[in-house]
Amino acid sequence: MHAICANSALSADRRFCDGFRDASGSVCRNLAEGFTRFHSGEIVQFFTYALASLAEVQDYLSESLVRDALSRARYDQLIDLSEHVKATATNFMRPHQRKPRKHPAHRTSHVAQHVARRT
Repeated sequence: MHAICANSALSADRRFCDGFRDASGSVCRNLAEGFTRFHSGEIVQFFTYALASLAEVQDYLSESLVRDALSRARYDQLIDLSEHVKATATNFMRPHQRKPRKHPAHRTSHVAQHVARRT
C-alpha cells in the first residue's frame, strides 16, 4: 500500500492514499483485537470487521490497477494474498460462529448481583 501510494499516479491523491492506509491498517488492527478476545462472539465480531476492511483494500487495489498505479501481475499477486487472508480468517472464525454469542452488556455486574441477593 505504501509503495502503491508512493507512485506518481497516486501520490497527489491524498484522500485515496489516506483511505487505503486506513483500510489496510484496519484489517491488521481488527485481526489483532480478535486474537485477544476469549469469547467466540467477540472473535467473530472483530474478524468480521477485518474482512469488511479487507474488501475495502481489494477495492483500493482494483482502483490502483485502473489508475495505472499497479501492474496487472502485481495486482494479481496482491489479490491472491488478500484472498488467502480472507480464507484463513474465515476458517479460523468457523468454529467460533457455531458457538452461542455471549454479550458482555447482558452480564449482571457483581454489584447488581449483590443487591439482588439482599432483596
